[in-house]
Amino acid sequence: MLHYEIGHVVTYKTFGGGIRHVKVKVREADIKNGRPGFAGRDIHSKGDVWGYDDQVIAYRRDVFKEEERK
Repeated sequence: MLHYEIGHVVTYKTFGGGIRHVKVKVREADIKNGRPGFAGRDIHSKGDVWGYDDQVIAYRRDVFKEEERK
């Protein structure tokens, strides 16, 4: 099991082959189809996204405060 937490930024590969960086807001044992995953906000597009744990290729603590990104 991955050890990222709410507030961390995960890097994951989409099914289309793209890479996203997402600040995690939710972790669930069943995000969809009985598989564990996460939901959060894409730090570049600001859109809400979700993904499965097995798509995560890296994660880190968020080092920026929300105010700094505006």
